Amino acid sequence: MKNIKYLLMVATLLFVVPGCKKFLNVTPIDALSGNNFWQTKQDVEGFTNGIYSRLKSKIGGNVMMPALDIRGNFVKVVGTIESDGNNVFNRLISNNLKPIVTATTTYDNRLKTIMNWDAWYDIIAASNILYVEVDKVPSTSLSDHDKKRYKAEAVFMRNLSYMFLCKLFGDAIYYTEAYHSKALARTPQLEVMKKCIADMNAAKNDLPTAYTESSLIGFRPTKASAVALLMHLNMWAAAWETKDKTDYYRSVLTLAEEMATYTNYYLLPINTSNTMKIFKGRTAENLFGVLQDYNYGETFAAYAGYSYFFSHYPYRGSVTKTTSFMTYEKDYINKLFPSGSADERLSAWFENYNADNNTFQFKKFINVYATGSGSNLNVNSDDSAIIFRLPDALLLAAEAAAELDDDLRAQGYVNQVRSAASATAFTSSGQTLKDDIYAERCRELIGEGHFFFDLVRTKRAVNTEYTKNPISVGNFNSGAWTWPLTISATERAANPKLVGNTYWN
Repeated sequence: MKNIKYLLMVATLLFVVPGCKKFLNVTPIDALSGNNFWQTKQDVEGFTNGIYSRLKSKIGGNVMMPALDIRGNFVKVVGTIESDGNNVFNRLISNNLKPIVTATTTYDNRLKTIMNWDAWYDIIAASNILYVEVDKVPSTSLSDHDKKRYKAEAVFMRNLSYMFLCKLFGDAIYYTEAYHSKALARTPQLEVMKKCIADMNAAKNDLPTAYTESSLIGFRPTKASAVALLMHLNMWAAAWETKDKTDYYRSVLTLAEEMATYTNYYLLPINTSNTMKIFKGRTAENLFGVLQDYNYGETFAAYAGYSYFFSHYPYRGSVTKTTSFMTYEKDYINKLFPSGSADERLSAWFENYNADNNTFQFKKFINVYATGSGSNLNVNSDDSAIIFRLPDALLLAAEAAAELDDDLRAQGYVNQVRSAASATAFTSSGQTLKDDIYAERCRELIGEGHFFFDLVRTKRAVNTEYTKNPISVGNFNSGAWTWPLTISATERAANPKLVGNTYWN
């Protein structure tokens, strides 16, 4: 792996505008690690914002979040995606990633950015530096309480990055030292998860319960954010544990109990107005996300949003964009939302939901901004990227309880989510309840980047009941669920221990 001084460039200076912080310039990390930098709270805040800027570039600068819901899903291309996108997305749907590795079309290249893990390690490297250097700031400039908070934020960000690394690639190179440059082999992902769980548990209570500054709500981590992350880390660890998984599930339920003590977080009833608020990112449901707000110059690439592919005017595109590029298949969406079953999500989030053609309209992400006017008007998504929100955490708790055969408790958690959608409560038990909880995650979190991770985590990726293109058991065990890992010649020379993913590389 590259020496981090060679790898990392972070945005460090910030400019304050009403209600929002704007990242402005990029400075080499070497210029920020000497005695001339770590002197004031402004230095620390600027460096910390640089870490979040890196996350924004990774989440909002490429097609990763849509791809995580498209891969293996019951969706199909029904329009003409620009730049030969049809062929690329058909390969993604069918889990045929090998041609993408060597192809050079626009969307092949966009998907290949997912296959490069450098940006995640940039975040980890900067987080490790923040953790060490913040203690050097004079106490006259930064209180011990604030130092602990910044260190906890650093821990959160590095463990969030390791979560994504393992969910994308499996085994990962793990380190927490600042200015790390030693060549390391990849650590088994279960061991990485265990280290991350211990690391986050040790720092969690140094995060705030809530922020009073409105610009930070939903976009800087709180104790509840760490709880959500820990729930994901435990459930991912349970997926790969070959021995007793009980402790992971019990930990998730303990975390769910802690989440319930944070009364500033609660579910919002599903309707169009609340949906728009949730995906702007500052509601009582939002645990952690990445801000997009056109009014403050914080925008994503157009194709970074799910609506780019599954929506059309007036929610996406020009006035002549009257059809969508992609749709959910009729049989699948009818199974998710059966005819005659009450569910507010159906009317709030869809138009022509089971049309099975390009009139399909996805309305979950309908915060927009417009550029141009008249026939040149173009509508773009202005939704933030929500990484964790409360329904996700409640459904993980339901899943953990069901795995422990505590059906009543599992029903309690999943039915909180269903109640917010005015849907009928589940009364099922055993395996049927487990399947119901999985389907509820597919419903509630549709389009949010959880589908393929859940498919892999629950091992349903091998079952035609749950994926349009199942992976054989043999290929799954060989790593066909991972993404190919791009390793440059420079990286191989710098770290001879670095190997790719066996199935793809």
